Amino acid sequence: MTMKAIVCKEFGSIDNLVFEKNERAPLGSTQVRIAIHVASLGFMDILMARGLYQLKPPLPYTPGSCGAGEIIEVGDSVSNFKAGDRVSFLNYHGAYAEEIVTEAVTAIQIPDAMDFEQAATYRLTYSPSWYALVERAALKSGETLVITGAAGGVGMAAIRLGKLLGARVIAAVGSEAKVQAVRANGADEVINYGVENFRDRVKELTGGKGADVILDVIGGDIFDQCIRCVNMWGRIIVMGFASGRIPTVPMNLPLLKNASIVGVFFGGWGMGKDHEGIRRLNAKLLELAATGQIKAHVSHRFPLDQTVKAMHTLLGREAIGKIILTAR
Repeated sequence: MTMKAIVCKEFGSIDNLVFEKNERAPLGSTQVRIAIHVASLGFMDILMARGLYQLKPPLPYTPGSCGAGEIIEVGDSVSNFKAGDRVSFLNYHGAYAEEIVTEAVTAIQIPDAMDFEQAATYRLTYSPSWYALVERAALKSGETLVITGAAGGVGMAAIRLGKLLGARVIAAVGSEAKVQAVRANGADEVINYGVENFRDRVKELTGGKGADVILDVIGGDIFDQCIRCVNMWGRIIVMGFASGRIPTVPMNLPLLKNASIVGVFFGGWGMGKDHEGIRRLNAKLLELAATGQIKAHVSHRFPLDQTVKAMHTLLGREAIGKIILTAR
């Protein structure tokens, strides 16, 4: 039997990705087969297809790290799932397809009240945001949190989580349209670094003290300013380099402020390192989702066969929140 999938046959331009029929993968004893309804799109998926990510899967491969759907088959050793269960899953690749075979430990059963769109997006938005803010930076109630790239999927989730945790949230974005979006999402203050000096505005909005926690996904020039507008004993969370430049740090600056630079590579922890920790994190987030306290923002939807168009939309900075792909 066959199923359709996006296939990367060579690293390089995303325009080389093809949508074609593939043989169904065999099912191992510890695995589940999931009929995918929705998959989410992230920068990591694009970087991997270009050959620019730290992990290079064997070619050919199907991109896509996260999705949601319905289990249609379970391996002989799997006892915690059955056919018909609604789940989300998280891997490094394989999600941009009509179905996936994955280890059962990568799947999380979702509540009936959660639709597949939300299930396919929260694990790459709220999960890394929670891990960064709570587990790594220990954000406290009453602290000031600054978020760069705040109109992206992780940024929008971090705004909501920051407010839930009792922080004052300053969202930093690069356009007026995104200013309105993050303000509507709950940000207390907004910086448009397309027209404002990021460092000066953070200082101004914090009475000259600087931010207690900065979650940075931009890198480059913005990170250079982050290190100069973090508070004494502050924490800068390094989560990505969307600007394209990996910054270097004059180490006297964190030294003089007793500040911490905290690296957050959610994939390094969340994709196979600590399954029990991931289970606990997801249980908390699903509880918040079930009570309506968190919701991932989706700005664009594309059918699976338009994955390349969706990727160009993300690269063009057109998305606010997440882009999703629908497989059925």
